Amino acid sequence: MATLTYAGIGSRETPARVLADMTVMAGWLARTGWHLSSGGADGADSAFAAGAPAEQRTVWLPWRGYNGHGGPDCRVLSAADLSACIEIAASLHPAWERCKPGARKLHARNVAILLGERRDRPVDAVVCWTAGGRAEGGTGMGIRIAEAHGIPVLNLGTMAPRAVCERLRDIRRAGPGS
Repeated sequence: MATLTYAGIGSRETPARVLADMTVMAGWLARTGWHLSSGGADGADSAFAAGAPAEQRTVWLPWRGYNGHGGPDCRVLSAADLSACIEIAASLHPAWERCKPGARKLHARNVAILLGERRDRPVDAVVCWTAGGRAEGGTGMGIRIAEAHGIPVLNLGTMAPRAVCERLRDIRRAGPGS
């Protein structure tokens, strides 16, 4: 069974019932061979990580120690990769010039979550939550990255968990890169 990767992201304001669904979904996805790529933020990122075993997840951090994270599943971009990810994020952000350095690193981390450290291993799907399915905030950046690279976005703000799982099953059947 080929390993597929999904980005598990979403708002820090994700409702508690959706957070619970994300944790259950992450466990199911791990059991069916999916690998989680996420960002270590409170809310959705933490809910997905809670359901995925450490050996089946990569937590991309904008800087070492972000949000108290550390361990073998955590990654911090090298200076060169951070610079390349910042370039991509800047091209997709509606007000990049207003972003402070910390926010820019958070957005660059979103690029790594979706496209991989070297921007050559995009995830097979994005599972997220935003209010009403809107592309806003940090999750909005993730959605824009996915759309720019043809990655399916399954938003629990507009889709039921069962529908998301069925779509992920279809993606698995089609195989990596389909």
